[in-house]
Amino acid sequence: MKKLSGIILFSILTFSLVAREFEVPKNCVMTKDEDFAKYEVDVLKGIDWLLNTPLDTRPEKRKEVNGFFMKWLTGTPTLSIEIKPEIVNFMKPNSELVMIFMCGWTKYAIESKDSKNKTMGNQKGIEAVIDFYIKNKGSLKNDANVEKYIKMKANGKLEEYISKNS
Repeated sequence: MKKLSGIILFSILTFSLVAREFEVPKNCVMTKDEDFAKYEVDVLKGIDWLLNTPLDTRPEKRKEVNGFFMKWLTGTPTLSIEIKPEIVNFMKPNSELVMIFMCGWTKYAIESKDSKNKTMGNQKGIEAVIDFYIKNKGSLKNDANVEKYIKMKANGKLEEYISKNS
């Protein structure tokens, strides 16, 4: 019975790891407006991969997924992300966090079908940065601005700050 339980547990863990793996679509064409909608599911899977994979794991794969995401983001006619220095104030010590911010905003916009709400886009972008920063603390430099966001979130002040600055 223990052996069977072990096999079942191993199978479940293996399946969940495989399910999280993301492969960038090969030969994807993004030239016309309608091409971008076809890749939204892949963009979401890529975002999940970027947000959930430790920063110091698989750097070549991270570059590939980042490239696919940026190709989609810079060409899509349905979404425009505004990077305001009052909100995205963490570019210096950890430039990787800007990509994470854009991932959080994009994920919100695609899933909610609300690409015009800049306040919520900024909110979800900052929340993604906070989560990623906490999970990857050992691979990132300390950032006083992100630390302030963590405290704001803990004190229930983050939404108010983002609303004022969006």
